[in-house]
Amino acid sequence: MNCQLPLVAAALLLAVSTPSQEVLAVKGGRILTVTGPNIDDGVVLIENGRITKVAKAADVEIPWAAKVIDATGKVVMPTWVVAHSQAGQRGLNENMQNVPWLSVADAIDPAATYFEDALRNGVGTIHVLPGNQTLLGGSGMVVQPTGRTVEDMAVTANTGIKMSLFSGGGGRLQQIRRLRRAIEDVREYLADFDRRKAEFEKEKEAGAIPADKTWTEEIDRTKKAACDLVQKKTRGWLFVPSVAELDEAMRLTQQLDLVLVLGQNIDEGVMLLKKLGQPVILDEEIEYYEADAETQKEHKVCSAKLLADAGVPFALSLGLGGPTSYPWWQIGTCVRNGVDRRQAIDALTMVPARLLGLADQIGSIAEGKLGNLQILTGDPLLATTWVDTVVLEGNVVYERSEDAKLQYLFARDKASANKTEDDKNKDAGGKEKDKPADGAEPAPANGAGKGDDTNGGGR
Repeated sequence: MNCQLPLVAAALLLAVSTPSQEVLAVKGGRILTVTGPNIDDGVVLIENGRITKVAKAADVEIPWAAKVIDATGKVVMPTWVVAHSQAGQRGLNENMQNVPWLSVADAIDPAATYFEDALRNGVGTIHVLPGNQTLLGGSGMVVQPTGRTVEDMAVTANTGIKMSLFSGGGGRLQQIRRLRRAIEDVREYLADFDRRKAEFEKEKEAGAIPADKTWTEEIDRTKKAACDLVQKKTRGWLFVPSVAELDEAMRLTQQLDLVLVLGQNIDEGVMLLKKLGQPVILDEEIEYYEADAETQKEHKVCSAKLLADAGVPFALSLGLGGPTSYPWWQIGTCVRNGVDRRQAIDALTMVPARLLGLADQIGSIAEGKLGNLQILTGDPLLATTWVDTVVLEGNVVYERSEDAKLQYLFARDKASANKTEDDKNKDAGGKEKDKPADGAEPAPANGAGKGDDTNGGGR
């Protein structure tokens, strides 16, 4: 599989980024490294944006000038990595089918609330791609969910072309024919380009063209990305809506460097995916019900569990709303259906990092990697756990104590609760009920005594 171009682009962009110049120490918490053993009462030391030390607190000497974040009683782990998302864009293209020259860099909106919510949920890296309803829909981009401009957010540009087997208004076979025709058109264009270039060089050798003249024609800008795809210089991200399109997807993987982005109903295609031998990206709906063809009795299907049992690595996706938009829900759904906890966490850390060619930079806490951390109030799979702090490349980019949206929501809920309590303390005539004196026992309801268990008084 040829992914040298995305790797080179990643290295260049990461090299020119401007990480924090101060030393940051996160100490006292339980460190979930993902790829190594967990460390209780550990310290993560970050300098110039990169992790320089991960160890027990007793084994780390924190520089006197370091900024220290006390994570005592909390959990420290790498930020989540999302391998495929259509969110955070303005004017998402779902109408023009064959537009490989477009890029999501022109559509990403840094002010989109999606990025704000992603940061609030501990997401540190997002691969934004065109939608699922295009044929050749343009190039994707890896970003961090923070920054005033797209350039500020950029991690890797031109990560490959989004492709789709979604039939839309036509039939499934028609969409397959369209995609095959689009790819064949690119091959024919390249063959003609190479033929004309070879003829030019041949005529130059024969003296029909001056010796100082050189071939100046370049690949058409609108075809350049598609040509790179056909020549395996860049990767394709192919949306496969159901198991019915999986055979065609498998055929295309023999010709192109592809990552399969799966739709919901893939349970019957697990064995084909096992033969593929490559990680895949799951739909955000990983748990659904199907009816038996004979009995019509519904049974639950978890696509993540099916792939895990077959030994197929997978990356999880996050929805745009509802419970599937929360990382803890997606990982918890995997674990609840029998997926190993570590494998479930890998599906939002190391597996997507590998797919993006950034496994040496993100996805785990290790020396030499970028200092992308989230500090949680508890176990990452608990619904009651909050993301307390997010650090990206050594910079604190989110603090729950400074989250104006959460403060507003909590203040509103508190005001509503106080109003409800005040209403309860008023009688039917609008007068306030008598309150017991400080330290006095409230009058029992319905005349029940202290020892009466009728209303739970003796609990």
